[in-house]
Amino acid sequence: MKKLIQCVVLLFTIGQLNSQEKRLETESVTLENLFTFIVDNFEEDGNPQNITFLLKTHKGNFYNEDKFILNQTFKLLSKRLSEDDYVSIATYNNYSGIALTKTSPIELKKIFYTIEYPKESIKAFAKDGIELAYKYADDSFEEDYDNKIVMIRLPERKSSENITQNLATAAKINATKQKGNGAAVVLSALALLPEIIQVIKN
Repeated sequence: MKKLIQCVVLLFTIGQLNSQEKRLETESVTLENLFTFIVDNFEEDGNPQNITFLLKTHKGNFYNEDKFILNQTFKLLSKRLSEDDYVSIATYNNYSGIALTKTSPIELKKIFYTIEYPKESIKAFAKDGIELAYKYADDSFEEDYDNKIVMIRLPERKSSENITQNLATAAKINATKQKGNGAAVVLSALALLPEIIQVIKN
């Protein structure tokens, strides 16, 4: 009888430990597939959500086309989640940190500001953004919620500023070489045109 009671107590304790175990899901998606990922994985009447979005960063802030996709995605997410859900934004790669702590998905102003100024939104930078995001997600874990990390891989784009500078430099060199001959400047501009078009497409 004593052994039976001990077994019951042991099983009860193991059951309690398992039920208290933190379950953190990880998803990885490219920026171009992010919108459809939200449509496929988040429903208006789904489970409560606590999501940490982990964005890949490159030099400087996000490009305008990336900001547009992120803003539209979070706008959609705000309609699919409730004010009791949570979203956070962390960054990794070129600069790492927590850019937005647990916020209701309907607080779009805060979210849009973070997307517009990700680097400025980080209070303390870290060496490893991925490790930091997991530690943050663990610390901000919510019981009875679906706790997730969604890693978003943003593309590295060519800076349009560099192309503009290259175009200006080429124009100056050609203008110096061939004074009064605007044809050389036009040819240099045309030579750089495919590169400019490629940046606009991306």
